[in-house]
Amino acid sequence: MLFNKKSLFAALVAMKLAAADTCNPLKSTSCPDDTALGTSFSEDFTSASKYFTNTGNPGTIEYASDGLAITMKKRFDNPSLKSNFYLMYGKFEVIMKAAPGTGIVSSVFLQSDDLDEIDLEWLGGDTTQFQSNYFSKGNTTTYDRGEYHGVNAPQNEFHNYTVDWAMDKTVFYLDGVPVRTLLNTTSEGYPQSPMALYLGVWAGGDPSNPPGTIEWAGGETNYADAPFSMFVKQLVVSDYSSGSSYSYNGQSGSWESIQAANGQVYGRYGIAQEEFANLVDGESVEYANTASNSTTTTTTSATTSSETSETSEDVSTSTEFSSSSSELKTLSTSSDISETSTFSSLYPTSNSSTIEPSSTEYSSSSLFFNSTSSAPVTTSASSTSEVQTTIMSSRISSSTVARNTSSTTTHEISSANFGNAVIEKSNSLFTVLGLALAFFM
Repeated sequence: MLFNKKSLFAALVAMKLAAADTCNPLKSTSCPDDTALGTSFSEDFTSASKYFTNTGNPGTIEYASDGLAITMKKRFDNPSLKSNFYLMYGKFEVIMKAAPGTGIVSSVFLQSDDLDEIDLEWLGGDTTQFQSNYFSKGNTTTYDRGEYHGVNAPQNEFHNYTVDWAMDKTVFYLDGVPVRTLLNTTSEGYPQSPMALYLGVWAGGDPSNPPGTIEWAGGETNYADAPFSMFVKQLVVSDYSSGSSYSYNGQSGSWESIQAANGQVYGRYGIAQEEFANLVDGESVEYANTASNSTTTTTTSATTSSETSETSEDVSTSTEFSSSSSELKTLSTSSDISETSTFSSLYPTSNSSTIEPSSTEYSSSSLFFNSTSSAPVTTSASSTSEVQTTIMSSRISSSTVARNTSSTTTHEISSANFGNAVIEKSNSLFTVLGLALAFFM
């Protein structure tokens, strides 16, 4: 799908329609804390979810045995759900069908109070592609962030779409296969503040929208074709941080300024991977939540202990394991650090970061929840080699890696002790033989 860049830029500017509906911590010091998820869950939407609230926009949201239906029945409908929680880095997987209809846009995206954003969007008239996009601090001064990815009949078939938002990179997946990798070194800024999750439908092709917006959406919407429905069969979500809430310390908007009450930013990355894999494989929500509650405390405690004994200037590169639980206690910061041990050493410092607080008051977040809308962008292809070198399986459990490494370490220690014992016994034998020879001589 190709568009004229000039019209795309005009559409992008036109998307700055309204301020976000939350308090922006970069503009106010009195914003409330964000409720943290701090765990993992799976939702099939057979009934109203405790994790989401209807935003109250016109349109219908229905729950049934086959999942969630979000429906536009007439012009100016833009039904949507917003999560009751925030993620501070994390992963979500949604199994869904997009809404059909020229100019109709289905959206699933993350957005923070200070207007960081990660988007997935589907155009109702495009049966071969979906779009990934991102924004940092509401900055919409460029129009080259988005990419299109091939998908077969997204309005007629359920597909699995996954976003893995980690500290060092964000990976977008289609049906388990990575289609885009966004590194945190991007010059456009990298999303790095607590984000809520939204799902909804809106009409980018409404006749009242700017021409560039209508063009991006695929043309004018014919409301005689209504209703337009997107369907969600399952959603799995994991938070990579622990605690009860997230707050901003100062107005930089950097990840270092985010504080986790009773927890740790990025403190449960490993256990979140295991929980996510369990939930995707059909394990019960109760199992994953129980595991999270018990192991998050251990991880947080270990991390706190590590931070107490090490300064930021002298971070240990060794990996220490608990002999009782084989859990990773101190994450390696060596140059060959593994994907499961990613931590602050992999993230650019404030001095080297390209992320600056934006002076703009508006975001390009989706229009459907009466805030703003994702900007139309040009298509740019991901580097295949980049994806291959940065890909990480969504189901690799870092805790399993930790346990395997721990077992190897224990084995090596046991072997060393055994060798020392043999040497000691050999020395003792030689001593006895020496004494015997001396006696007979």
